[in-house]
Amino acid sequence: MKEIFFQLNNYGNSVTPFSVEDLEKLKSFKPNQVVRSQVYGVTKQRSLQQLRLFWGCCRSVAENTQDENWNNEDKVAMQCKVKLNFIDLNKTIVSDGKVYPHFRSIAFKNLKHIEACKFFDRAFEVMAKHLQCTVDQLLENSE
Repeated sequence: MKEIFFQLNNYGNSVTPFSVEDLEKLKSFKPNQVVRSQVYGVTKQRSLQQLRLFWGCCRSVAENTQDENWNNEDKVAMQCKVKLNFIDLNKTIVSDGKVYPHFRSIAFKNLKHIEACKFFDRAFEVMAKHLQCTVDQLLENSE
C-alpha cells in the first residue's frame, strides 16, 4: 500500500499528485491499472519541508551524541515524544496497575497542521537541550 497525496483542480473533476515524491510513488502503478484509494480532505496543509527539517534534526542529534538511547533518528523522535508526553490517551492501556502509553504518530494523516507545529517547536527545544546548544544552532546544523 502506498500513501499518495493529491490536489483537486479548480473544477474539482481531476487530481494532480501533490509533490514530486507523490508523483514518483504514482509511477509504480501501470497505465490504466485500477487503483483503490481511501480519500479524506486536509483542512490546513501540513508542511513537508517542516517534517523533513524535523527528521534532519533527529539525524543531526543522533550523529552528535554518544548516548545509546539517542543514537538513531527513530530513537531521537521517540525520546522527544516521551519527554513531551505526546501520548494518545484513547490507545493507552492500563493493565495490572501498569500504564502502557501509546505514543501519537506525527504522520500527515494523524496530526493536524497546528498540532504538528506545536510538537515540532517543542521537539526542537528537547533536541537542542540534549545537545546543549540553541534551537537556532540545531536547525542551522540540520540544514
